[in-house]
Amino acid sequence: MKVFLCETCGGPIDAPWAELVVVCGHCGNHNYPGRPDAPVPPRFPADGRARLNLGGRTYVLLGRIGTGDSTWVYRARWVVRLGELVTLKLLWSRPDADLLRREWDALRALQGSTARGADHYVTRLPAPIAYGPCGDGQARLASVFGWKSGFVHSLEQVGHQYPDGVSGEITVWILKRLLELLGWVHRSGWVHGAVTPSHVLVHPRDHGAMLVGWTVATPWVAGRSQTLPALPAEWAGMYPHQDPARVEATPVLDIQMACRCAEAVGGWLGEAERLVGARSIRRVLDHGLSGAVDDAWALRDELVAASEVAYGPPAYNPLTMPGWTR
Repeated sequence: MKVFLCETCGGPIDAPWAELVVVCGHCGNHNYPGRPDAPVPPRFPADGRARLNLGGRTYVLLGRIGTGDSTWVYRARWVVRLGELVTLKLLWSRPDADLLRREWDALRALQGSTARGADHYVTRLPAPIAYGPCGDGQARLASVFGWKSGFVHSLEQVGHQYPDGVSGEITVWILKRLLELLGWVHRSGWVHGAVTPSHVLVHPRDHGAMLVGWTVATPWVAGRSQTLPALPAEWAGMYPHQDPARVEATPVLDIQMACRCAEAVGGWLGEAERLVGARSIRRVLDHGLSGAVDDAWALRDELVAASEVAYGPPAYNPLTMPGWTR
């Protein structure tokens, strides 16, 4: 077998590299046809899938995973670094370009948060990689974010999989993780503004939750009133009953919407009155929905206490979804 040498350190690479990117096991350099930093050559494997150029990189689209009010969302891969997956959002509603930019700015700002727990909670947000016009001949705006392994199911999909609702224990851990994340977001000076089932992704095995869909995210300072720049039409019913043109961007709003997400996925809540243990959980949700709670961490603590009353000490309750096994 012919041995190729790494162009950076000269170490041996025991794999042909005519068509693949090969990572050097000695220095970590990504070797590919041609010299380092050369453009990807035309003989790079042609699989018939669409490619977009953004920020000096070429991404191959692996399939659409969602459609928002103003964007298509794709699973994609950077063709030079073989195997690095990303999420790519492509704007289809040009009048909403300001919302795509708002999402980018909000996530960049949150990446620099110094609020307690930032090292952990930034991993529960989309990690910004690139933003700007893509090379599709129409200067269409797009943004690219790091792919989060395991966070592939939204609460909307969970609802479709469990039309009668998931168990109370699962509802509790989903809401608990969501309130923890929102508490950190609020202490970082931001309001998400669109906490809906399609914007909450869950990790079925690891009891994790993350938030996507930051297009209406709004800076927040206690005592200063701001309104959301837009109202996602698909989930207008998730918002408290306010004037649609003037929804206040406050932590109270995020907390109310998080509790509505828990209601949407927890069909068991309809039976709370006759399930003695579940009544304590129902009271926590009603408190969050009342509009009187502006501290997500405080409501999270109430939820933990109520869960111990209803179900005993914390336990591992995985969520079974397509592609996952217990």
